[in-house]
Amino acid sequence: MGRRSLKAERRDDLIRACIETLAAEGWEGASLARIAGRAGLSAGLVAHYFGDKAELMEATMRHVCFQLWQRQAKLLAAAASPAERLGAIVAANLGGDQFGEESRAVWLEFWSQAHRAPRLARIHRITARRLASNLHHALNGLLPEALPDRAAAVRRIATGLAILIDGLWLRAALGDVSPTETRALALGYVDAELARLGTR
Repeated sequence: MGRRSLKAERRDDLIRACIETLAAEGWEGASLARIAGRAGLSAGLVAHYFGDKAELMEATMRHVCFQLWQRQAKLLAAAASPAERLGAIVAANLGGDQFGEESRAVWLEFWSQAHRAPRLARIHRITARRLASNLHHALNGLLPEALPDRAAAVRRIATGLAILIDGLWLRAALGDVSPTETRALALGYVDAELARLGTR
């Protein structure tokens, strides 16, 4: 494998510095000058590699999302059944690594800005669609094919679980529940829905 280009390395340095600055200073405090300073670069070089703050923030959110997707893909690859696939999705999204100081701070900042910034809103929609697709796939394998209105049940449970995952993550990020509790509550919701349908 060839050596990575200086541009790619500098972009990675700035993304890492952006994450650290968001965690330490928040959105308003994450100026290009502060981010550049953490990366050991001049503010002018940030514009050279990213154009402006919006582009850097977009690249940073993509990086954070990609890390989540990689973790999820790894857990899904090890899953041997639909139930394990569902557990893998929950574990990826509500795992302890999602509640580290930097991860928690960055996700909270991005969620708070997504409704104002079209680029961030688009990434948020992509992430939500990916989660929904993975949940649909796992539930399709979990619910019996003979179940009446099976497609509607899959959609309903997947939607409810996606909303629950987001809400549980937020409550855990704010310290109201532990990550372990969030995973148990999410899977408990699925068990309750399956029992209600007579499939448990």
